[in-house]
Amino acid sequence: MKTVRERVLQSATELFDSRGINASGIDTIIAHSGIAKASLYKYFPSKNQLIIEYLKEKSNRLFTWLNQQLDNKQINAQQKLFELCELFEQWMSTSDFQGLPFHIASVEFPDPAHPVNHYSIELSQQLQLYIANIAEQAGIKQARALAHQLAIIFEGGAMLERLNPHSGAANSAKNAAITLIKSYL
Repeated sequence: MKTVRERVLQSATELFDSRGINASGIDTIIAHSGIAKASLYKYFPSKNQLIIEYLKEKSNRLFTWLNQQLDNKQINAQQKLFELCELFEQWMSTSDFQGLPFHIASVEFPDPAHPVNHYSIELSQQLQLYIANIAEQAGIKQARALAHQLAIIFEGGAMLERLNPHSGAANSAKNAAITLIKSYL
């Protein structure tokens, strides 16, 4: 059985993903999760904190999935870079693909001083660091530059795939990323 915190986070995730973050008020989340308002605020002192936990959870799921997929293959770090391209295409091509949650959150909270916007930027930077780590293991001399460029490709592909599902953006992003990686080898 799920804890109250897990039920709230699951309800918020379902609502944020289906309706949007700003369109899902606290009262709607409470009704959806079937808990008391005091219980919600016990675990999430503010809606901003709930949104940040939602973003953290979604991001953790993506990184966990990527790590599992990469670790399950007996490949070297250079091959992992290429496999990462395949994995991003696979992820962006799923029927329930919703885009990168930190993109959506940054659009809904455009003020750079807002904690949700700030955390969204951190998540984008985490993606770059994740890619840079693999690139460094692969012996890429300019690993951070490559990671920055790959993040632009992957994040742009995700945005286009979100806007126009099954448009081929995922495949185009994969192919562009592979071409870029080859230029660094």
